[in-house]
Amino acid sequence: MKIAHVQVIPQLSGAQQISLDLLSSLNYESNDLYMICGEIKEVNSDFLEKFNSIGVTIIEVPNLKRELGKHDFFAFIELYRIFKKFNFDIIHTNSTKPAILARIAARMSGCKKIIHTVHGIAFHKHIPILKRILYYFAELFSVYFGHENISVNKYYNKFYPFAKTKTIYNGVDFSKFLVEKKSSELNGLNFSFFARLDEQKNPIEFIEAIHLLNSEGILDINKDVIFTLAGDGELKSECCDLIKIYGLESKINVIGWVTDKNKFLNTIDVICQPSKWEAFGLTFVESAYFGIPAIATKVEGIPEVVLDGKTGLLYDGGAQGLKECMKQFVNNRSLVHELGEMARKRALEVFSKQDMVNNYHEIYFEK
Repeated sequence: MKIAHVQVIPQLSGAQQISLDLLSSLNYESNDLYMICGEIKEVNSDFLEKFNSIGVTIIEVPNLKRELGKHDFFAFIELYRIFKKFNFDIIHTNSTKPAILARIAARMSGCKKIIHTVHGIAFHKHIPILKRILYYFAELFSVYFGHENISVNKYYNKFYPFAKTKTIYNGVDFSKFLVEKKSSELNGLNFSFFARLDEQKNPIEFIEAIHLLNSEGILDINKDVIFTLAGDGELKSECCDLIKIYGLESKINVIGWVTDKNKFLNTIDVICQPSKWEAFGLTFVESAYFGIPAIATKVEGIPEVVLDGKTGLLYDGGAQGLKECMKQFVNNRSLVHELGEMARKRALEVFSKQDMVNNYHEIYFEK
């Protein structure tokens, strides 16, 4: 069979990691596997290497970009020509832009099985209302050009009232992780932000919450509480400037992009994710395997991944709310271990890579 995944950005973030996991679960000796994506640059070498290593042929479509523009028309034409030329048995699109352009082009090319996974929505409340309406109806229209509509959470299903949408939770390959045994006594507490430094992931709120803790004198009393800002992105300089303004240089360790997750996650006690919008959050599951509870916002799919009061603490947004959750863990260190153990147990039961792969294979190979 010829199977192609379509992604916009050639970068190993959440949605792209799921494509990698799904394609790696297929035998490339008996199937022709493809990844169709936007232009690959030098910074995307890891993406290129990972897909090439599992026998995936990568096809670049330079006009396939996240932002809107006249390039979208040319991307549509390029996609149609590729689909027509290769005559794929399965075309699996991912996220908003492929949902619209690639799904319609795939149906027009005659593909008999078009699968789409909703990894996030472009019509969330943080964009202007007119754009929100445009994005919503464009994606709703494109649903009818596909054969299977899949969401990574149950929350999104309500946005597709006339389409049968199945929920398949993202899964993690836990075998690639090695958990080091931690001391039974918690002598210190390391809160970490671990994501892209951009508007969606909202690292500024993490720094603001630490500032509030410091202003209350809590960090003076609890000198063993430390913070880590892990990640890179467009807000990095703003984050570093804010840390200096608040005088938190000795409290927050800015470490940049994490390449060795094993080493990093074995040093963290609580993961903090103040996202403004979030479909799933693979970071929560990866961290949970290490017995790390989460503090996160009650947005979109997060409450399905992080159970409030059971595997972490959820809040409504705002630095004050994040600060109060941090404070709970600072004042009750045993709660970190208690929620962390439950988070690990649930991750193994609900979010395994094999369960995810089995669910997709049923759709891929059903008669």
